Amino acid sequence: MSTSIAAHIPVLSLSKFKSPGAYDPFLADVLEPGIDDFEEVSAEERLQAEYERGRSDGEVQMRRHYEAMLEEERGVSAKSLEEERIRFDIRESANISAAIDGFMNVMEQRISYSLSRLLQPFLSERIVEQLVSAFADNLKQLAQDGDDRLIRLSGPQALIDQVLEQLPALRDRIDARIADQVELVALLDETTIETRLSQWLTQLSDLQKEAEG
Repeated sequence: MSTSIAAHIPVLSLSKFKSPGAYDPFLADVLEPGIDDFEEVSAEERLQAEYERGRSDGEVQMRRHYEAMLEEERGVSAKSLEEERIRFDIRESANISAAIDGFMNVMEQRISYSLSRLLQPFLSERIVEQLVSAFADNLKQLAQDGDDRLIRLSGPQALIDQVLEQLPALRDRIDARIADQVELVALLDETTIETRLSQWLTQLSDLQKEAEG
């Protein structure tokens, strides 16, 4: 009776291994470093390392120091610049103010000069009117105190005419004589009155010269 080939193949039985537990002891190889693995550092190398570290620290400190100095200088420069700007503004304001004052003075002088030239004829005429009016009032008062005595009156034609217009009641008592003079002069006995017109016109002329100067 024949047998199959499968019957001649040996069967290997595998043993079952138990997985180690959390607290099961097991062996492990521990590698300890050998003494020859570290190279010994020489004294020169240690000094060199210390030197490099010191130089690095020194550079950091020096950089911080100069950065602080630079920041301080920036603050001082900014303050100086602001102070100089303020001084400049003050100087410019003073210059502008002086220029405006000078301009106003010049304009005031020009206006005064122009006004004096324009107003001088009117001022002169006004002065003459006031002096003649005052002269006529004084002459009227003098005539009242002098009864009917004759009054001798001399002066420019135009001024005499103004006096006679203001004193129509005294025409018969006034002996008017045209004279080549500036002033009106009235004589009653030993009393004399006059206008002093030349003095006032001289003062007006002086004021005009001052305005022109």
